[in-house]
Amino acid sequence: MFRFTVDRVEYLLLRRRPRTENTLGPIKGPVGIDEHLQDAVLREVREETGIVRPVHLIDLDHASTFVVGDQGLVQWEFGYQVPDLRVHTAPDILPGPKIAETLWTGFERAFKTLELPEDRSTLVRLQMMLKAE
Repeated sequence: MFRFTVDRVEYLLLRRRPRTENTLGPIKGPVGIDEHLQDAVLREVREETGIVRPVHLIDLDHASTFVVGDQGLVQWEFGYQVPDLRVHTAPDILPGPKIAETLWTGFERAFKTLELPEDRSTLVRLQMMLKAE
């Protein structure tokens, strides 16, 4: 999730509960059976932040695959833009019950904070796309 401010792009990082076991990272969640990817993104953002509708939803057209235990997982990446702070006030984040902490931050701090290489790669990809526009 990202937003434009007067002088930069900010990214939202979340920490899930329990706090001691989870690091700050992007919104993530499963896709239900017969659920479209974009519908899953909208649902997860709504459940974890209370934000109902994006200004712009960007399919980053990239999937990361990895194995956890005996299950293969696919992470499909999207950029979710909330209203622009240059124009008006962005909606408040209303953390869902699974969220312990939220943080809006610029690219450099977000990159340093993210621990998973896949999350860093997604952040870089989104940042590059936004700079190109």
